[in-house]
Amino acid sequence: MNKISLLAALLVGAAGCVETAGTRVTLDTRTGEASVLECSTRLSNRLKVVRATYSDASEGIKRATVTVASDTHKRQELQARMVWLDEDGAEIDADAKSFRAIVLDGMDTTTITGVAPNSRAVSVKLQVRETDTAQ
Repeated sequence: MNKISLLAALLVGAAGCVETAGTRVTLDTRTGEASVLECSTRLSNRLKVVRATYSDASEGIKRATVTVASDTHKRQELQARMVWLDEDGAEIDADAKSFRAIVLDGMDTTTITGVAPNSRAVSVKLQVRETDTAQ
């Protein structure tokens, strides 16, 4: 491996993000704060988080809703999943949450909703990744 390739690999690793990592939206139901982490420059130029909210689905069970919009006229094939976290930041039932396919045609908007598996869930992390480059 030459020095330039090694340096590039170290910089990508130091940044903590790779092109396939996608977008992560974290929503804390205790404070109502939402944060967006863009780990894919390609996806961050094509997909924007419009709104992130939460509400009570039933007694002590939270519901999170995140609206994303396409910033391109091209079709995007994406995958998304919501992972719920407990008060300590540990994932609740992470293995049961698989990615689901989302197709956004040019300048389209979609809303992704998830309901907490139990009342221990206090925050949620939406993960969106690209499955195919925009066409």
